[in-house]
Amino acid sequence: MFPDDLKPSQPYHHGDVKNALINAAMKLIDTNELEAMSLRRLAKEVGVTPSAVYNHFTDKDALMMAIKIRLYEDINRYFDSHYPESDDPEQTLLDMCYAYFHFSREFPSQFHFIFSSTLPLEWSTPEFVKVSCYCLVKARKAVYGIFEKYQVPCKEEDVVGTTLLVWSQLHGIVMLRNSGSIPAALTYQEWPSVCGLQENEEVENLLREHVQMTVDAILSKQRNDSHH
Repeated sequence: MFPDDLKPSQPYHHGDVKNALINAAMKLIDTNELEAMSLRRLAKEVGVTPSAVYNHFTDKDALMMAIKIRLYEDINRYFDSHYPESDDPEQTLLDMCYAYFHFSREFPSQFHFIFSSTLPLEWSTPEFVKVSCYCLVKARKAVYGIFEKYQVPCKEEDVVGTTLLVWSQLHGIVMLRNSGSIPAALTYQEWPSVCGLQENEEVENLLREHVQMTVDAILSKQRNDSHH
């Protein structure tokens, strides 16, 4: 018999228990109840015995991996459906930056979860690597396309380094914007309010400048290399 607080909240007769558990976990993420997440809590939410959960997840880390896979699948679908790949690599990279920002605004809890919880590298599976790196691989392809577009010779480390720089700067812009740190800094320093990124259009303009700076840096590399 269960303690009263762990009795199944509803009978679960048939169906995919594993996905039901993941769905229950996603609801906790949506409502910012991550701290309350446990296998026993999810068993109660779904309506199965705690022991039944271990048929699908050996521990909480295994559950976290499954949740992350689901979230990355959602992110990848969001990117593909909202900003399909363009023939112009610069536009593709810009659209990916837009998608990154807008996903963080539309699904803040999921975005926060992706970057606030880490798992040991040894937990990585081929499925997880594929879905978690999907957008990064597309970004690397776009960056390489920019090198090709302007016929700038490059090595793999040039392309990967530029890709990681784009991602790092993009993530910084998005995190600072969403945290409210930028408007606070402008207020304290009495800087122009137009730089406060209060409107989505202002953020998109900054992201456009961000991508243009990346292109300019690639072209600058070409000029510098030609002088050696």
